Amino acid sequence: MQQNQVKIHQALSISTAENGKGNDLIRAGPGIPVEHENGTALQVSIFRKIYFDTDLSSSMLTALIPTKNHGIYLENLISNVVFGEHSPVSQLLICNDASTDDTAAILAKYAGDSRIRVFENKASIGAMASLMTMYHHVDTAYVMFMASDDFFYPEQMGRLLEETVKRDAYVGFGKYTILDGDQITELHHPGWQARHFNGADDFRALLGFDHYAFLCTTVFRKDFLPKHGPDSIPYDLSLNRQVSVDGLGEFRGHDWNLAIEMAAMYPEKFHFQDEYCGCFRKVASQLSSDEVYVHTGRASFEMAILILRHLSDYRLRKRIKDVDLFRNSVKNLFYAKFGGVTEAAKQSDNFNAIYKPLILAADTLINNM
Repeated sequence: MQQNQVKIHQALSISTAENGKGNDLIRAGPGIPVEHENGTALQVSIFRKIYFDTDLSSSMLTALIPTKNHGIYLENLISNVVFGEHSPVSQLLICNDASTDDTAAILAKYAGDSRIRVFENKASIGAMASLMTMYHHVDTAYVMFMASDDFFYPEQMGRLLEETVKRDAYVGFGKYTILDGDQITELHHPGWQARHFNGADDFRALLGFDHYAFLCTTVFRKDFLPKHGPDSIPYDLSLNRQVSVDGLGEFRGHDWNLAIEMAAMYPEKFHFQDEYCGCFRKVASQLSSDEVYVHTGRASFEMAILILRHLSDYRLRKRIKDVDLFRNSVKNLFYAKFGGVTEAAKQSDNFNAIYKPLILAADTLINNM
C-alpha cells in the first residue's frame, strides 16, 4: 500500500489528517497565459456550411435557466445578458421554481416575447429537475444551462459559439471571472493550463484538476449530450439518490460529471475559448460553499463517487494511469478535498456511515491503478 493511501486510511481511522482548504487548489492557479488552440484545417461539414452560408447563426442556441427567488437579477439577466447586444442566444426557457419573491411578476413582463417561454412550478422541485423539465422543449442545435444569479458576456459568448460551430466541437467553453460583492476577479484555473500539457485531454484534466467548464460559459451540441434514464436527459439524476441520504440535498457535481462524460466519449470534440466569457457570482449560504460542501466531507464523497463511477472502467482508468501527471493530479485533488474535512465532521454519522466507505474504496482504486 502506498504512502498516501496509508495516510488517508489512517486519517479516517484515527482522525489525524490535517485540515486544509480544498477549494484553494482550484482558485490558486499560477495564471500562466494559455495559447489559443491551433486553427487546424477541418473538413467543412454540411452542418457548418449551412451555419455560415445562411441566417441560421442567429437561431442556434437555447439558454435554459431555473430560478428561485432571484428576482433581483432577472430583468438585467434577460434584457442585457441573454438578449443583450451580440448575444448568441435565440431562445430562452426559464423555470420559476415556486419563488416567493417578485420573480413571477418580473417574468410576466415578457409574456409577449416570442423568444421566451416561461415554466411555473407550483411547488419547488429543485434546479436540476427544473432544468430537465425544460430540456425536451429545446429545438435548437446548441444548448446552454445557467443559474439565474450568474451571467455571461454577450459578445464573448457570441465568439465562443461561432468558434465551436466552426471547429465542429460538441462542447465549447471559455474562461470565467468571479464576482464577490462588488469585486470581480479573473480566475486562473490550473485545469485550463493542464489540458494543454503533453498527453493531456479534457477527460484527464477534468478528473485531475476539478471542474473548469463553468456552465454559464459553456455551450453543448444537443444531439451529442448523454441520454440518461427513461427520459433520455443529459444529467444522471441517479446521483441525487446516491447522496441525498445525508440530508444535504442533491448531488453538487452534476456539471462536473456531465463534462467528464462528454470528455470520455468525445475527447477530440472540445473547444476552449481563451477569453473570459462569463461570471460566477458568490452569494451567502451557497450550497457549494466550503462550509456546506468541503468541510462536511460532501466534496470528497462526491469525488469518490466520480472516481468509482468512471475509473472502474479499465479503458478510462488506463487513460489516467498512462500519464504520470494526471495519475498524480487525481490523487492530489482527492487528498486536497479530503484535507478540507473538519475533525468534527469526521466524527459525524454522515461521514462514518455514508462517506467513509466510498472514500476508502476510491482511495484504494486510485492507488492501485
